[in-house]
Amino acid sequence: MEDDKMRAVLRAWEAPEPSPEMDVRVRAAWRASHPPGWKRIWTARVSVPVPALAALLLLAALLLVKFGAPTAETPSGHAGYVTQLNATGFQPVPNGEARVITVKEAQ
Repeated sequence: MEDDKMRAVLRAWEAPEPSPEMDVRVRAAWRASHPPGWKRIWTARVSVPVPALAALLLLAALLLVKFGAPTAETPSGHAGYVTQLNATGFQPVPNGEARVITVKEAQ
């Protein structure tokens, strides 16, 4: 019985029109929660599961070990870096440009 009365009241009721101030508040709240695209890029977060991150780091370490920094051949034939330089007769380059060469190019 009460449900019938309530239904009749709800059918007769009309919602009031929203005020212009409410439109302004809703737009401001939406803009605050949805920043522009360029701003979202700088504040974006990417979730990566710890096991996946650990696997990526392990893979990167293995690749670094396998394909690590290139080494030069020393005059003695061993791989390594040249740390000594014979500067006898050194003349500075007139234009100030420098060039890095391998040990094989220097011989």
